[in-house]
Amino acid sequence: MEGFQRVAGLHEVAPGQSKVVKVNDKAIALFNIDGKFYAIHNLCPHEGGPLNEGRLKGYVVACPWHDLAFDIRSGQGTDGGGYCIGSYDVCVEGTDIWVGPRRKS
Repeated sequence: MEGFQRVAGLHEVAPGQSKVVKVNDKAIALFNIDGKFYAIHNLCPHEGGPLNEGRLKGYVVACPWHDLAFDIRSGQGTDGGGYCIGSYDVCVEGTDIWVGPRRKS
């Protein structure tokens, strides 16, 4: 798995929860939705709010500071305002969660 880094064990992120992990010195929010994992840049582009602390509804997380919302599958903003954030490939191997390089938008 070239370019991927181990970031957590399966037991560390329960379904419906998130965890901040580091990939190449960047803070990444790792989400578990019904046993499938998604990774996005953790800081909201508006004012740097911690997205891992945001309100999660389905596949959308809302920034806890100003409610900007992002689809955790793609990093795309959901409000039409043009904001988007980096998203990352995630792979599970055995009991380990691996995050890959940033996806191209």
